[in-house]
Amino acid sequence: MSPLITLCLCVSPIWALSSSTPHSKDFIFKFKNPRIINGNPASEGQFPWQAALFMANEWFTWFCGGSIISEEWILTAGHCVKEALSAQIVTGSLNVHQGTISNTTNFITHEGFDFDTVSNDIGLARLDPPLKFDENTAAISLSTQELGPDVDITISGWGYTSDTSEDISELLNYVELVTITNDECQDTYGVIRPEMICANSPSSQIRSSCSGDSGGPAVVNGTTNPVHVAIVSFVSTKGCEAGLPSGYTRTAYYRDWIKNNTGI
Repeated sequence: MSPLITLCLCVSPIWALSSSTPHSKDFIFKFKNPRIINGNPASEGQFPWQAALFMANEWFTWFCGGSIISEEWILTAGHCVKEALSAQIVTGSLNVHQGTISNTTNFITHEGFDFDTVSNDIGLARLDPPLKFDENTAAISLSTQELGPDVDITISGWGYTSDTSEDISELLNYVELVTITNDECQDTYGVIRPEMICANSPSSQIRSSCSGDSGGPAVVNGTTNPVHVAIVSFVSTKGCEAGLPSGYTRTAYYRDWIKNNTGI
């Protein structure tokens, strides 16, 4: 793949992480600059499936988004859980520092996940005890139909709101994007695999997901019949405000894998 792609790898909850992360000629792994670009503040109960993942291992900590798919399971990106040993997962709140806190050490990364190509960028975290659902905490349905181009999607997360931000957003934000064809995305990045899809701003205003939003949901029909269609995966090394497409992992492509691991 092209060196224009960088994984949306997360930000430290203490806002400083080592940059000595594995990399290749094709990817630069960044633990900084996460944000939703030109998004809007979410309202109470608008995204009850949204989860905040404060991840840790022996060497560093990082932040990702995720989606509640049952009382026990959080769906996220593979690169969010690949090196994790533990996590605090926050649910049921617009404020990333409030809500219900669940601790877990139980993660599943897709066996085919590859840092170098961002292939199979999907993972799971299991909660024990399970969540208790209410108007602010609920599971989202998973798509069984392949996400195509020219579809309006909604991305939500606590990422930075500008290139000059120093912390993740305290409050949840969202942005509306539109999907493009893989051929269009390949014009920017080179090889785009079948399980991937890209999206861009539907207008001249630059809008994007970015690191820190990694693992978070891409949803269709958010106000009527919300369905999880993709997972935030990668962006350009030129930055999230460069006006280039952001990349996602298609949910439907992995329905069998999700069901085999979770029963959902």
